[in-house]
Amino acid sequence: MANSELLNNKYKLPDDILKYIQATLVNNPNNNGIKRAKFLIKNKSVTYQDLKRLKNFFDYFNSETDDKIQYALAGGDLMKNFIETTLNSERNAIKTEKKVHRDINIDLNLGTKPYKPNLNLHEENDRLNIDNYDKLDKNALAVIVNDDNKILLLKRSGYEKQWQPHKWGLIGGSVEENEEPDDACSREIMEETCLEINKNDFIERVVIHRNPNSIEHIYTCRYSGELTDITLNEEHTNYGWFDVAEMKYLDTVPNLIEYISLVFKAYE
Repeated sequence: MANSELLNNKYKLPDDILKYIQATLVNNPNNNGIKRAKFLIKNKSVTYQDLKRLKNFFDYFNSETDDKIQYALAGGDLMKNFIETTLNSERNAIKTEKKVHRDINIDLNLGTKPYKPNLNLHEENDRLNIDNYDKLDKNALAVIVNDDNKILLLKRSGYEKQWQPHKWGLIGGSVEENEEPDDACSREIMEETCLEINKNDFIERVVIHRNPNSIEHIYTCRYSGELTDITLNEEHTNYGWFDVAEMKYLDTVPNLIEYISLVFKAYE
């Protein structure tokens, strides 16, 4: 991952930081730093460039002589810790990427089918041959690939009862009652990223039956739009575009790389 690629990343600001800035702004409406504070509250997210500028502000802030209200309007210690944690995560990805090579070359135009490992794998049109299909819990996942063959991952938030909090994973969720899995996948994409991707745009359609009580529908599509045209909901705090080599150095949900590989490798 090069520094230039980080320019495409946006980072959602945690609610506690936004509330802290808002409270400080209400009590100090004419202080230095209100322009930055209003920008942060309005956008609710920052770019990589914004993070670097904020880090520079915090690095050179002198608590003995500088304006403490301006420090608070920038988010205070909450923002400082958020910046340090986020940038450290990105730097680790940059550092380790130099040591690895890409281990798959994704080309969605090849029409390849997934290989069959030691689990029950089906193509979408064979799903009704799965025993007790109608009684199984169903999930839909989206593998969205950009024109540089990088895949969109979201970083899960840490709210109560969140599955695999703070880990990186694919877009997706449960298929609702009387809902088709491909419709569920389109819905989840819209809810979690605000990207409008129609089910007719899905290229690969795979069903994985790993667990006895549930199945997973995985859909793949190519995305050629602006890489930053993503708005996250409360379920996620960050997003990024990664290849498989880079994913190995992220804290990801279980089976992520295996599932992605299933979609793009040929049957054995």
